[in-house]
Amino acid sequence: MKKKISRRNFINKTGSLAFAGALVSQVGFNYALAANKDPVSLLLGSHMDYLQALAPNYAAMYGVTPTIETVTTPDLSVKLNSAYIARKSVGDAIFLTASEIAGLADKGWLQDMTGFVNNTLKPNGVMENSLTAATYKGKIYAAPISIGCPVLHWNKNLLKSAGLDTEAPNNWHSTKNSWNELIRFAKEINDPDNDIYGIVDAWAGTHSFWTFGALLQANGGSFLDSNLDPVMNSDAGIEALNMMVDLLHKDKIIDPATPTYTWVFDASPSYLAGKRGFFLTWPFISGIANFVEDSAVQGMSGIAPLPALETSASVDGSEFLAIPKYSDNPEAGMQFIEMALSPELQILQGSTSPWAPSLLPALNHPDVVKNISFAGVIRDSYLYPVDAGFSADRNQWVELMSNEVSLAITQKKSAKDALNDAVKQINASRS
Repeated sequence: MKKKISRRNFINKTGSLAFAGALVSQVGFNYALAANKDPVSLLLGSHMDYLQALAPNYAAMYGVTPTIETVTTPDLSVKLNSAYIARKSVGDAIFLTASEIAGLADKGWLQDMTGFVNNTLKPNGVMENSLTAATYKGKIYAAPISIGCPVLHWNKNLLKSAGLDTEAPNNWHSTKNSWNELIRFAKEINDPDNDIYGIVDAWAGTHSFWTFGALLQANGGSFLDSNLDPVMNSDAGIEALNMMVDLLHKDKIIDPATPTYTWVFDASPSYLAGKRGFFLTWPFISGIANFVEDSAVQGMSGIAPLPALETSASVDGSEFLAIPKYSDNPEAGMQFIEMALSPELQILQGSTSPWAPSLLPALNHPDVVKNISFAGVIRDSYLYPVDAGFSADRNQWVELMSNEVSLAITQKKSAKDALNDAVKQINASRS
């Protein structure tokens, strides 16, 4: 594959922007809040076309057209921190990723949404594990609008050529120690002389966090304990990191470029070219692999939750809506969030865009399943641990830990030494 495919190109290629047209006629839902006709401003992710498309719907219901500013995910933290320092409103309802919430809540910069979540979202069937990232010191500061976590993709053509069961990976997440089966399958596929490897992933920089976190939790460990102290250097953590090292250096079934790939679109070309057996990454890759014309695995890419050790596990990458402390019109912001997270619009979101809704009834809705073929995979993944260690200094400790994980992956340190050093550095950074 010569060209990379961005998330936006994927959205355009798969026609998900039909959401805008579908919404115009969807007016008349019932909401708990009294109609608030104050101006409302929104800060949304540049990829969140499905939320941007709600403007006409909101205007029809409340007589106010939202002011919308968009921001890319990499620029989000800088924008939010600048607004916090200046004590300025960045919007009445804002987009957040899982990694920002605890830090902003710790600074007192987010308004408490516990009541809305407990009284509205939970009765409407929100996936409980998606709330972990939004919870800080017993309060909930954001509402999950879409959920997602790394999952398992596989090339059915390569499995078939090796005489392997092309559907077996569908059951691995519910089978203890099924990581051993993944390794066995990958070894059968592996053919370095022909540039074919059993597994591809992205382990450079902080991206190793996602795979290490999945293995850590699958092995019964966690990043942080109940006091938010680092404990990733447990026996479970050391075993998980040694597993990654062995896959690369002992078993040699990992694409040798994996330690240089910084994100999903660095790692995806070789999988889309039909040269890799398994790909540990985000669910939306399934849409690219199966439906984009220049994919060599079109119609032949499987998807399932990650395999199990003690249990299956992944790491939460949900997206949220929240109300900042300095909102000019918090009630209007809440009104928009309530509308966006209504059961009706969650179903519409899932049936017309590639972003999985956070409400379980919406995930299970036939129209959503038809549009997002992997909706059930995301649902099942969130029945298992997905905790990413949400503390106020999450971004800082993730970077410190990832640096040490990289040293272990490149065999510059043992897994034990690397994780012990990570914990020492994290504790020192907090003192």
